Amino acid sequence: MLRPIAQTHCCGSIEQFVCRVAYIEVSNTLRVEGRQPYENVSHYRISAAHSLQPRGPPRPARWPIPSASLVDRWSLNRLGLRRSWILLTQVASTIVLAAMAFLNPKTDFASIFLVSLALATIAATQRIATLGYIAEALDSGERPLGAALLGWGRAIGHVIGGAVCLQLVEMVGWRPALLVLALLLAIFAGWVFAISEPLHRRDRWSSPQRLSIFGVFRYNGLWTTAALIAPGVVGIAVAFATVQLRLVDLGFAAADIGWIGALSNVLTYTIVAPLTSAILGRMAPHRGLIWGCAVMAISFGTLAMIDRYVSVRVSAVASVGIVFAALAVQHVTFTNWFLGLARPGKAGTDVTFLTSMMSAFALVGFAASGFVAARLGYGVTLILPGLGYALSALLGAALLR
Repeated sequence: MLRPIAQTHCCGSIEQFVCRVAYIEVSNTLRVEGRQPYENVSHYRISAAHSLQPRGPPRPARWPIPSASLVDRWSLNRLGLRRSWILLTQVASTIVLAAMAFLNPKTDFASIFLVSLALATIAATQRIATLGYIAEALDSGERPLGAALLGWGRAIGHVIGGAVCLQLVEMVGWRPALLVLALLLAIFAGWVFAISEPLHRRDRWSSPQRLSIFGVFRYNGLWTTAALIAPGVVGIAVAFATVQLRLVDLGFAAADIGWIGALSNVLTYTIVAPLTSAILGRMAPHRGLIWGCAVMAISFGTLAMIDRYVSVRVSAVASVGIVFAALAVQHVTFTNWFLGLARPGKAGTDVTFLTSMMSAFALVGFAASGFVAARLGYGVTLILPGLGYALSALLGAALLR
């Protein structure tokens, strides 16, 4: 039997939190999206189709659990535990992105790879601090909307750092485009001083706790949650990886595929995610997870049944929208449950562990997607998410109380 156990303190109204989450996640995603080393725009356009793919695993999965434990316990200055890490990573990302602007993407491949690795590490570290901030700053009734805003900020960051950056590179070149992004990150950094540290974290800047990562492995609730979300995550990963391939096979231009993905991402997080958060706010987190999986299972089952009755191109584009809508619902429901399940003072570590497990499950789906599409057809790739979410819903109903 699992029950949310984190006791958090709200440090402001939900209206104030809108600005906090949007600032953190847009800037976090911006610097990762803006790092692709393409000087020649014709080459850069090749990555437009990549807009449909996830930008690697969720950010925390790129940074080990021990580092999450460090971010959860060691405050850097008097700003407090969470804000000090957010500010440090924001300043660091600004400096690194500005330095990347002065590299030559045609020749400095090794340097750009190392700088990209540094940016990914910085982004992962900031996301750990951000997740801890959300868990401590919001009460249980506010977390669904906080999770929706986190996803919305990421979607906006994808568009600015991906499609918009592509246009900037085309208009003004590699160096000016990255310097503009670096300037934007520097502006966002100033917002740290306008937000409040969670109340019970304000006096802990000078007394770090003893580091320990073994508690996460002894917390059965995390392992149970990881097991029950696995089928749904694997299924949606298969669908996510193949909706792009289907558009390519149908002759859609790379730029068109990129814009279809970008717009679907933004629209679903602008419409579907807030609607999901409003519904979740009226029920217990574990019931929200169960019902969310059930609704997604029904949606994919319906899509699979009507797929044969509409034109192939319409079906392909609609599949992109359905997949992104499912990802928005999944993000809000899963994140809401993760935040409620996190232990007091260890939110960054616990949520990082769960998102890392999601990344591992998603990689399984990505690895199997090509085989499934080639041997069984694209229609099956839309059936698997429905089956996966149905199994997750049944496991949730059996294991969560």
